[in-house]
Amino acid sequence: MRVLALVAGLAIVVLAPAFALAGRGHGLALLVYVLIVAALSLAFLANRLSRALPRKAFSWSPPSVTPPEEHSIAQLEKIERALTAARWNEPHLQELTRPIVREIVAARLRRHHRVDLDRSPDRAHAILGDGYAWSLARPDREPPVDPSSARGWSRGELERLIDELGAL
Repeated sequence: MRVLALVAGLAIVVLAPAFALAGRGHGLALLVYVLIVAALSLAFLANRLSRALPRKAFSWSPPSVTPPEEHSIAQLEKIERALTAARWNEPHLQELTRPIVREIVAARLRRHHRVDLDRSPDRAHAILGDGYAWSLARPDREPPVDPSSARGWSRGELERLIDELGAL
């Protein structure tokens, strides 16, 4: 009942000036008045409607440039190429496999043991031991003197390296 009385009162307040302007020569003024009242009414209704409806968080996010699956596959292919090349000769092991192994070792040492591979090589060596991971990741590893004569690692050696990285 109260809402009905409020609507009737508003209608009288809005329509009284409209009827007063409805005489001759006031057509443009009446049109402007009606448009302003209509715009204000629509703004009021939109405000009330937005308050009445539940809010939902904006959940759209733009797609990433590279889908995660493709990025993971590219990383796996890079590791596979590096391990294959590591079997050919020592320079391939040094240039392709060593950076990947150093990245893995450094990340695992930092995360699980809070040790920096380059700043604390003695602590890193104590954690890694004298295995293949330390042999390849150690900061003072020198490149092969005669690249043509140095052999790569066997499949068994690479498998043990992978096992060591997994255990780290």
